[in-house]
Amino acid sequence: MTEGGPPLTTRGSLAIVGAFASFVALALPLDRATTPEQQLLLSFAAWTFLAIALALQPAAIRAQVLALVALATVLECVGSLLWGAYAYRLGNLPLYVPAGHGLFYLSALRAASLPFLARHSRVVVVTVTMGATAWMLRGLVAGPLPDLLGFVTWAIFVRFIVRGRYPLLYAVSFAMTTALELYGTALGIWRWAPVLPGLMLPAGNPPTGIGAGYAAMDALTRRIVTLVTIRWDRSSPERTWRREVDSPTTT
Repeated sequence: MTEGGPPLTTRGSLAIVGAFASFVALALPLDRATTPEQQLLLSFAAWTFLAIALALQPAAIRAQVLALVALATVLECVGSLLWGAYAYRLGNLPLYVPAGHGLFYLSALRAASLPFLARHSRVVVVTVTMGATAWMLRGLVAGPLPDLLGFVTWAIFVRFIVRGRYPLLYAVSFAMTTALELYGTALGIWRWAPVLPGLMLPAGNPPTGIGAGYAAMDALTRRIVTLVTIRWDRSSPERTWRREVDSPTTT
């Protein structure tokens, strides 16, 4: 059993991943022609899906996912609305996007927990890294401008693969992000700027290494959850009393 909730089963993980893939396959094509009002219906569906999915997760995973949703929302506002590195079809931040980040991260966490992938983690990590490298090199030479943002984000991804604590999760999330970015940009739901404003850095649509973003957000999310948990434990008299009572050194 997983503390704080139901156990992580293979069947449950496959159900989460399959449901998320099906939702994306249906929702993004629908959003190609929605009005802002119609888009709210998709957003309601996404948040409902996320709420139900999180209710079935252990407390630790719920905390991680909710922290990532908050972090990703801030980054979306900065990256899209303020900076203009990419733009959504209606020029807004669709309300289903924050929920989508939560569903994506939850799916990546559950996919990385699958026994088959865990048993072959080295093969998965090496294969994804080689594929990411090949795609990055193609991005440098195939387009009208070299995808330098893709190169930078690829380098960040490799850093996490080599030195990060969860290389399988990073590889899985990179592959999933790549598929989602190719799908979303092909449908015209969002589009990356050919040159990043301010930095004057050429970028592909999508950048080839953009999957590194979830590796960075995972690391930052875990740190945020840890700091909040430590501060909460220290500030709660009841928790402090329980730690003292339960401590094996208490006499």
